[in-house]
Amino acid sequence: MTKEEKIVGKALEMFNERGIEYVGLRELAATLGIRVGNITYYFPTKDDLVNRLAQDLSALNERTMGEENRSLFSFLNQYRHVFENHVQYRCLLLSFVHLMEQNKVISARYKETEKKRYSTIVANLSSLQAFGYLVPEADTDFLVSVVTLAARFWISEAALSFRHLSPPEQITQYITLLAKLFIPYATEKGKDDIQRFLASL
Repeated sequence: MTKEEKIVGKALEMFNERGIEYVGLRELAATLGIRVGNITYYFPTKDDLVNRLAQDLSALNERTMGEENRSLFSFLNQYRHVFENHVQYRCLLLSFVHLMEQNKVISARYKETEKKRYSTIVANLSSLQAFGYLVPEADTDFLVSVVTLAARFWISEAALSFRHLSPPEQITQYITLLAKLFIPYATEKGKDDIQRFLASL
Protein backbone atom coordinates (compact mmCIF):
# COMPACT_ATOMS: atom_id res chain seq x y z
CA MET A 1 0.00 0.00 0.00
CA THR A 2 1.39 3.39 -0.98
CA LYS A 3 1.48 6.36 1.37
CA GLU A 4 -1.33 7.98 -0.64
CA GLU A 5 -3.48 4.84 -0.29
CA LYS A 6 -2.81 4.75 3.46
CA ILE A 7 -3.93 8.37 3.77
CA VAL A 8 -7.10 7.71 1.77
CA GLY A 9 -7.89 4.53 3.72
CA LYS A 10 -7.40 6.11 7.15
CA ALA A 11 -9.34 9.23 6.13
CA LEU A 12 -12.28 7.08 5.02
CA GLU A 13 -12.16 5.15 8.27
CA MET A 14 -12.09 8.29 10.42
CA PHE A 15 -14.71 10.14 8.35
CA ASN A 16 -17.01 7.11 8.61
CA GLU A 17 -16.54 6.91 12.38
CA ARG A 18 -16.85 10.62 13.24
CA GLY A 19 -18.20 12.44 10.19
CA ILE A 20 -16.36 14.40 7.52
CA GLU A 21 -17.05 17.72 9.24
CA TYR A 22 -15.41 16.59 12.49
CA VAL A 23 -12.04 15.31 11.30
CA GLY A 24 -9.29 17.70 10.23
CA LEU A 25 -6.05 17.07 8.38
CA ARG A 26 -4.01 17.63 11.55
CA GLU A 27 -5.97 14.95 13.39
CA LEU A 28 -5.63 12.61 10.43
CA ALA A 29 -1.87 13.21 10.30
CA ALA A 30 -1.52 12.59 14.04
CA THR A 31 -3.41 9.30 13.78
CA LEU A 32 -1.20 8.21 10.87
CA GLY A 33 1.94 9.34 12.73
CA ILE A 34 3.01 11.66 9.92
CA ARG A 35 3.26 15.43 9.37
CA VAL A 36 0.41 17.37 7.77
CA GLY A 37 2.75 18.17 4.90
CA ASN A 38 2.83 14.48 4.00
CA ILE A 39 -0.95 14.67 3.46
CA THR A 40 -1.02 18.02 1.67
CA TYR A 41 1.64 16.74 -0.77
CA TYR A 42 -1.09 14.45 -2.17
CA PHE A 43 -4.17 16.40 -1.11
CA PRO A 44 -3.55 20.16 -0.73
CA THR A 45 -6.88 20.65 1.08
CA LYS A 46 -9.38 18.51 2.93
CA ASP A 47 -11.81 19.11 0.05
CA ASP A 48 -9.29 17.47 -2.30
CA LEU A 49 -9.21 14.41 -0.05
CA VAL A 50 -13.01 14.26 0.11
CA ASN A 51 -13.14 14.67 -3.68
CA ARG A 52 -10.89 11.63 -4.04
CA LEU A 53 -13.23 9.56 -1.84
CA ALA A 54 -16.22 10.71 -3.90
CA GLN A 55 -14.42 9.68 -7.10
CA ASP A 56 -13.60 6.28 -5.60
CA LEU A 57 -17.25 5.69 -4.66
CA SER A 58 -18.43 6.84 -8.08
CA ALA A 59 -16.00 4.46 -9.82
CA LEU A 60 -17.11 1.60 -7.55
CA ASN A 61 -20.77 2.26 -8.35
CA GLU A 62 -19.97 2.49 -12.07
CA ARG A 63 -18.45 -0.98 -11.95
CA THR A 64 -21.40 -2.28 -9.93
CA MET A 65 -23.98 -0.86 -12.34
CA GLY A 66 -22.06 -1.59 -15.52
CA GLU A 67 -24.13 -4.47 -16.86
CA GLU A 68 -27.58 -4.26 -18.40
CA ASN A 69 -30.21 -6.00 -16.30
CA ARG A 70 -32.24 -8.69 -18.02
CA SER A 71 -34.33 -9.56 -14.97
CA LEU A 72 -35.90 -7.75 -12.05
CA PHE A 73 -33.93 -10.05 -9.74
CA SER A 74 -30.61 -8.86 -11.22
CA PHE A 75 -31.75 -5.21 -11.10
CA LEU A 76 -32.59 -5.45 -7.39
CA ASN A 77 -29.44 -7.43 -6.67
CA GLN A 78 -27.40 -4.73 -8.40
CA TYR A 79 -28.89 -2.13 -6.05
CA ARG A 80 -28.17 -4.34 -3.06
CA HIS A 81 -24.50 -4.17 -4.09
CA VAL A 82 -24.76 -0.38 -4.55
CA PHE A 83 -26.09 -0.14 -0.98
CA GLU A 84 -23.09 -2.19 0.18
CA ASN A 85 -20.83 0.33 -1.57
CA HIS A 86 -22.67 3.11 0.25
CA VAL A 87 -21.94 1.51 3.62
CA GLN A 88 -18.22 1.51 2.77
CA TYR A 89 -18.39 5.25 1.97
CA ARG A 90 -21.24 6.18 4.32
CA CYS A 91 -19.59 9.44 5.39
CA LEU A 92 -20.24 10.87 1.91
CA LEU A 93 -23.93 10.00 1.96
CA LEU A 94 -24.42 11.19 5.53
CA SER A 95 -22.88 14.56 4.56
CA PHE A 96 -24.51 14.65 1.12
CA VAL A 97 -26.42 17.94 1.42
CA HIS A 98 -23.48 19.72 3.09
CA LEU A 99 -21.08 18.50 0.39
CA MET A 100 -23.40 19.60 -2.42
CA GLU A 101 -23.57 23.09 -0.90
CA GLN A 102 -19.93 23.51 0.13
CA ASN A 103 -17.79 21.45 -2.28
CA LYS A 104 -18.07 22.85 -5.81
CA VAL A 105 -16.01 20.08 -7.40
CA ILE A 106 -18.18 17.31 -5.92
CA SER A 107 -21.35 19.24 -6.73
CA ALA A 108 -20.37 19.72 -10.40
CA ARG A 109 -19.25 16.11 -10.81
CA TYR A 110 -22.41 14.83 -9.14
CA LYS A 111 -24.60 16.68 -11.62
CA GLU A 112 -22.84 14.84 -14.47
CA THR A 113 -23.05 11.52 -12.62
CA GLU A 114 -26.74 12.10 -11.94
CA LYS A 115 -27.45 12.50 -15.68
CA LYS A 116 -25.66 9.22 -16.44
CA ARG A 117 -27.43 7.41 -13.60
CA TYR A 118 -30.80 8.69 -14.78
CA SER A 119 -30.12 7.36 -18.29
CA THR A 120 -28.94 4.03 -16.87
CA ILE A 121 -32.04 3.59 -14.71
CA VAL A 122 -34.36 4.51 -17.59
CA ALA A 123 -32.56 2.03 -19.87
CA ASN A 124 -32.79 -0.70 -17.22
CA LEU A 125 -36.50 -0.12 -16.64
CA SER A 126 -37.14 -0.15 -20.40
CA SER A 127 -35.29 -3.48 -20.64
CA LEU A 128 -37.36 -4.88 -17.78
CA GLN A 129 -40.51 -3.87 -19.64
CA ALA A 130 -39.20 -5.37 -22.88
CA PHE A 131 -38.33 -8.67 -21.15
CA GLY A 132 -41.76 -8.85 -19.52
CA TYR A 133 -40.91 -8.08 -15.88
CA LEU A 134 -42.71 -4.73 -15.70
CA VAL A 135 -46.10 -3.93 -17.17
CA PRO A 136 -45.96 -1.77 -20.33
CA GLU A 137 -47.89 1.04 -18.63
CA ALA A 138 -45.50 1.21 -15.64
CA ASP A 139 -44.92 4.79 -14.50
CA THR A 140 -41.22 4.95 -15.40
CA ASP A 141 -40.75 8.54 -14.18
CA PHE A 142 -42.11 7.57 -10.77
CA LEU A 143 -39.92 4.48 -10.55
CA VAL A 144 -36.81 6.45 -11.53
CA SER A 145 -37.62 9.00 -8.80
CA VAL A 146 -38.18 6.26 -6.20
CA VAL A 147 -34.96 4.42 -7.06
CA THR A 148 -32.97 7.68 -7.04
CA LEU A 149 -34.46 8.81 -3.74
CA ALA A 150 -33.84 5.46 -2.08
CA ALA A 151 -30.25 5.26 -3.32
CA ARG A 152 -29.44 8.84 -2.35
CA PHE A 153 -30.92 8.98 1.15
CA TRP A 154 -31.49 5.47 2.52
CA ILE A 155 -28.35 5.55 4.65
CA SER A 156 -29.32 8.85 6.33
CA GLU A 157 -32.74 7.44 7.16
CA ALA A 158 -31.14 4.22 8.45
CA ALA A 159 -28.84 6.25 10.72
CA LEU A 160 -31.90 7.89 12.27
CA SER A 161 -34.47 5.10 12.37
CA PHE A 162 -32.45 1.87 12.41
CA ARG A 163 -29.25 2.76 14.23
CA HIS A 164 -29.71 -0.36 16.36
CA LEU A 165 -29.38 -2.63 13.30
CA SER A 166 -26.10 -3.78 11.78
CA PRO A 167 -25.22 -2.45 8.29
CA PRO A 168 -26.25 -5.74 6.59
CA GLU A 169 -29.58 -5.61 8.44
CA GLN A 170 -30.06 -1.98 7.40
CA ILE A 171 -29.36 -2.91 3.77
CA THR A 172 -31.93 -5.70 3.98
CA GLN A 173 -34.48 -3.29 5.44
CA TYR A 174 -34.14 -0.75 2.63
CA ILE A 175 -33.58 -3.08 -0.32
CA THR A 176 -36.74 -4.92 0.78
CA LEU A 177 -38.61 -1.62 0.77
CA LEU A 178 -37.28 -0.81 -2.71
CA ALA A 179 -38.23 -4.27 -4.00
CA LYS A 180 -41.77 -4.01 -2.66
CA LEU A 181 -42.26 -0.63 -4.32
CA PHE A 182 -42.00 -2.44 -7.67
CA ILE A 183 -44.85 -4.87 -6.93
CA PRO A 184 -47.69 -2.68 -8.33
CA TYR A 185 -45.75 -2.29 -11.60
CA ALA A 186 -44.58 -5.88 -11.96
CA THR A 187 -46.03 -8.58 -14.20
CA GLU A 188 -46.58 -12.05 -12.71
CA LYS A 189 -43.10 -12.91 -13.96
CA GLY A 190 -41.77 -9.77 -12.27
CA LYS A 191 -43.57 -10.56 -9.00
CA ASP A 192 -42.01 -14.02 -9.03
CA ASP A 193 -38.59 -12.37 -9.41
CA ILE A 194 -39.33 -9.99 -6.51
CA GLN A 195 -40.32 -12.90 -4.27
CA ARG A 196 -37.21 -14.84 -5.32
CA PHE A 197 -35.06 -11.80 -4.54
CA LEU A 198 -36.66 -11.24 -1.11
CA ALA A 199 -36.20 -14.93 -0.29
CA SER A 200 -32.48 -14.59 -1.12
CA LEU A 201 -31.88 -11.87 1.48
